[in-house]
Amino acid sequence: MEIRTLAALEKGKLLDFLDQWDLPDGWRGRHYFRRYMDYDPSYADENIWVAVHGDELLACAQIFPRRIRVLGHPVPCGGLGTLFTAPEHRGKRLASLLLESVTESMIERGMEISLLQAQRQDFFGARGWHKWTNERSIIRRSGGPIQSEAPGKATHIEVLPFDRDRDLAAVKVIHSAYSASRSGTVVRDDSQWEASLCLGGNPIEDFLVARQDGATVAYGRCTVIGGILTITELGRLEEASVALADLIANVLEPRIEDALAPRGVNSRSLRDAAMLPAFDDLMLTVFLEHRGLSTHPVNDPNAMLRCLNLNALAERLHIALFPDEEPDKFLERILPHDSLVFWPSDRF
Repeated sequence: MEIRTLAALEKGKLLDFLDQWDLPDGWRGRHYFRRYMDYDPSYADENIWVAVHGDELLACAQIFPRRIRVLGHPVPCGGLGTLFTAPEHRGKRLASLLLESVTESMIERGMEISLLQAQRQDFFGARGWHKWTNERSIIRRSGGPIQSEAPGKATHIEVLPFDRDRDLAAVKVIHSAYSASRSGTVVRDDSQWEASLCLGGNPIEDFLVARQDGATVAYGRCTVIGGILTITELGRLEEASVALADLIANVLEPRIEDALAPRGVNSRSLRDAAMLPAFDDLMLTVFLEHRGLSTHPVNDPNAMLRCLNLNALAERLHIALFPDEEPDKFLERILPHDSLVFWPSDRF
């Protein structure tokens, strides 16, 4: 048995192998993972590690190189995903051996943090990753009175489908500004924006913008994940809390023809509630309440983090280490659980 990176001519074999994976939301493994090969600019054979015996693939894991914001600094991060072992080869420590090679590779390549979303918390916890539980919110109509404008302000706000030519430049600016102070968000260049537009849906998404006085001032993206309408990303200019609240209220409006509604589910049932990502925006919460929308916190237990290079990370952030400070304790100090914001549109 050999642990190595994927060979150039093995992509088709890897997709055949991943087609064994029983994925949610009706995906075939081949089609789901092929999207990342086609659209993710960070895709490279060296990012995929495989366990092989002769010509047979036994298990695989993938590194997703990203830069995430931590205290306003872009930090090299190794996203971890596509960890799969063929059913007949489970229980042979193949996943553990792959993770050892993947971790060594991430460290050698200068990645200082590793991030993953996992249900097998105990498995990854025993191998150096730590649970980073935070709170998301379910938003639904409370049935209270709806106030459509900010008190004392007359506004003309339109909520429209995203138009690339009209809106993309403004959305990039909003994303950069709104995410800048939120640790955990992914830094996107132009190529990563192109990838996000292709990969944000599941497989499709509603991408809406709020325009005020002819300018795009807020945006939001949503798709259906695990049968739940999920707002995967949002952002606004500083004075656009009202506009973003209007946009979110629009997300919860039933459609006559709803492309997001799964087969057998009507639009009203789908849009009765939505899952908001973990983030903090007090003014937005106030104006959502004005619109008769209430939020209810729910734990998001899937995020896990690992500090790969303590000294490099501390130096990058210009933060002195405490005597004998452990990597996980340093992470908790600079990135408290309730401050982690990872937009689901950047999932891998």
